[in-house]
Amino acid sequence: MASAFHERAEAAAALVAALREMEERGRNIVTTLVAEAPFVELRHYPEDDVIDHKSHAQYYLHAHRGGRESAHIHCFMRATGIPDGVHPLGSSADDADSRTMTHVLAVSLDGNGRPAGLFTTNRWVTGDEWHAAETLVSLLPGMTWRGAKGPRPVNRALTALFVLYRQAIVALLRRRDRKIAAWASRHPGENAFEDREIEVLSTAQLNLERTLADLRERLDD
Repeated sequence: MASAFHERAEAAAALVAALREMEERGRNIVTTLVAEAPFVELRHYPEDDVIDHKSHAQYYLHAHRGGRESAHIHCFMRATGIPDGVHPLGSSADDADSRTMTHVLAVSLDGNGRPAGLFTTNRWVTGDEWHAAETLVSLLPGMTWRGAKGPRPVNRALTALFVLYRQAIVALLRRRDRKIAAWASRHPGENAFEDREIEVLSTAQLNLERTLADLRERLDD
């Protein structure tokens, strides 16, 4: 337990440092990824995504939800990072390229470009492969972008986020699967992964200031 706590504390420090580095330059996660390009709804930033070919993790930013969210980042594990013998439960029939990865979660960013929430989506939203929650839980340590070519402070922030909020992410993924299972039990013979009425499956709010305060309190003790 102590080692896990110190791992979270180190991740918190790394996340704060990455955010500070961007903000001292007058930027944030959103503006760093968009850079000088026009901000167009649904466009990927960067255009070719950020891929770490060692960890096999991938992400891109885009916007379309509005409200208090400025944008969100979809995070994936590529098929090359999934152990042999682990097979998806559902795949897109539309795009062969999209079947090379599985969506893990999305990070919602507030008006200041800071992480404000996490959410999972149905398979049709990202058109990729669907893996069970426990498979994704086993892949979480690999959700790192230390060797990716994308903006280094964003890579460090996302890598730290997956450590800092690991327990919340595990719970989020398990709630995702419970919602899909409940829907399937009510609609036998139908494909839950293709139901356009089911888009966001589970959500979790993030309060970074509260998280940091809790960690400082535990360190003081």
